[in-house]
Amino acid sequence: MKILLIRYLDKGNINTRLPDSINKAQGIYPPLGLAYIAASLREAGYNVKILDAQALNLTSSEARKIIHNEKADIIGITCMTSNFKGALEAAKFAKESNAIVVLGGPQITAYPKESISYPFIDYGILGEAERSIINFVKAIQNKNFKALKKVKGLVYKTKNGIKINPPDIIENLDELPISAIDLLPLNKYDCVITEKPVLTMITSRGCPYQCGFCFKQPSDKKYRMRNPKKVVDEIEEYIKKYHIKELLFYDDTLTLNRQHIVDICNEIIKRKIKIKWQSPTRIDRIDKPLLELMKKAGCRMLRYGVESGDEDILKLMNKGTSLERIKQVFKWTKEVGISTFAYFIIGYAKENKDTIKKTIKFAKILNPDMVMFTIATPYPQTHLYKLAVEEGLVTGDYWKEFTLGKINKRLPYFVSDAKKWIKRAYLEFYFRPSFILKKLRTINSIDALKKNIRGALAIALMSD
Repeated sequence: MKILLIRYLDKGNINTRLPDSINKAQGIYPPLGLAYIAASLREAGYNVKILDAQALNLTSSEARKIIHNEKADIIGITCMTSNFKGALEAAKFAKESNAIVVLGGPQITAYPKESISYPFIDYGILGEAERSIINFVKAIQNKNFKALKKVKGLVYKTKNGIKINPPDIIENLDELPISAIDLLPLNKYDCVITEKPVLTMITSRGCPYQCGFCFKQPSDKKYRMRNPKKVVDEIEEYIKKYHIKELLFYDDTLTLNRQHIVDICNEIIKRKIKIKWQSPTRIDRIDKPLLELMKKAGCRMLRYGVESGDEDILKLMNKGTSLERIKQVFKWTKEVGISTFAYFIIGYAKENKDTIKKTIKFAKILNPDMVMFTIATPYPQTHLYKLAVEEGLVTGDYWKEFTLGKINKRLPYFVSDAKKWIKRAYLEFYFRPSFILKKLRTINSIDALKKNIRGALAIALMSD
């Protein structure tokens, strides 16, 4: 039984939150979810490969040729809602090669029945798939189709319609093998904010918070942690095998459980491991002693979801923080010597030019080392989507119609000239003489120089 897992091209993504030039300049990370699924399949004895069409920068025809040549029995494709159109193209190519086609990822959780309604898609798996995929492959291999009814998270077709099994939630993350990153084109991964070579990993899964713009899968709502010693074992293996210079933790909130990250940091320090690392985390889950320990353990940058410079918009987003608290945490982070990265959303529900101006001004007050401004996009099953319906931005279920191919135009913006505002935000923040001088002082390699030039050109080339 030969299995091919695919991350396909970002085709048909009309609802991207980032300007095209910024999206291209930011680089690309390894598809960690596929690497975990591949590791589970390989541990179970199956022949598995990963095709990362994004990292390889393939054309459609090149991807099609590779998919056909692999002659896989089962092809699994991961997708998000916004790039579902691309996944459909990959599925067509997979079906042309007579493979059994399975879709996974957040899109399947949001619209399971609609997603597999196409004749060239056979199954879907929603939620965490590491165990489900093994049970699914066993059932297919043994032609035991009755067993499919017991595969957790499986979405499948019957004579009586499409059925959906309850999703799997893996309680003990330490049961999972280390992700099969050796199946990925590691030399193709790079990011404008990291040193190369770079890899990603997780120490936990899940996030109990309910930010208004964030789509949640069932497994996202349950927080689970890995054994800190096993986390550090994995870090050591990556350093020895792949000589990585930087590590990105992909946890939703690395510091959610304070003792968990304290134990990881202490283990890194105890073993005298020299590694730079960074992670996203929350403002309300940080204190200065923790920052000092993280710095000692190699933390180079923390990425904070600030989102807005207006208190009322922050409340509407359900961020659970305040502008004063944000300023305090940024002050602490800088004092201990950790670089800062701030995420902001432009054009949220109820926004106007005054609140947007406050956000741009607040970004300059915080003065992080890097910022990312994105346009508010109401994804399915989020509070922001409900607000979009209430404001008449969309009627009916836009994403359901999008999935079924009945809508082929992007969602309207809450703020009609959001693209102009986001360009203004980038220009005002990054092209300040004080910021440029600060950046020039930090450039210590040709690679860093190239990345800064790449970022500057991306901003300059943004369209209104």
